[in-house]
Amino acid sequence: MIDFKDSRFIITDKKNTSMIHKSIQSMLIDNERVIEFYVADRFPVPSEVLFTSKRIIICTFEERDFPIFTFLPYTKFIAFSVKNSKDDTMENELELYNYYVDKIAFEFPGKYDLSLIIKLIGNAIS
Repeated sequence: MIDFKDSRFIITDKKNTSMIHKSIQSMLIDNERVIEFYVADRFPVPSEVLFTSKRIIICTFEERDFPIFTFLPYTKFIAFSVKNSKDDTMENELELYNYYVDKIAFEFPGKYDLSLIIKLIGNAIS
């Protein structure tokens, strides 16, 4: 399970959304689609992070055959902050806050454009 006291994910790679596992596809709700798909390095286990049109889905692989899924609807966030640089030597960061898990953070080392994710979250919590 995700320890929300230390909920920082370091994104290591961006994947094509067509590479999403069928088990995750079957969990999407009506009219939901995957917008961004990332691999994250989170000690001690790797994770996949999906930003959909409605929520964040985190798939953690503590055991390869038994992934753990965490679902974070955008509508439950009350605030967020973003550091988004177009310079690939800078680190990009997204921090999301809500009443239940306090803060969850994603670091995007290198050049990542977070504008679409920012729009999705902004539209949901405004």
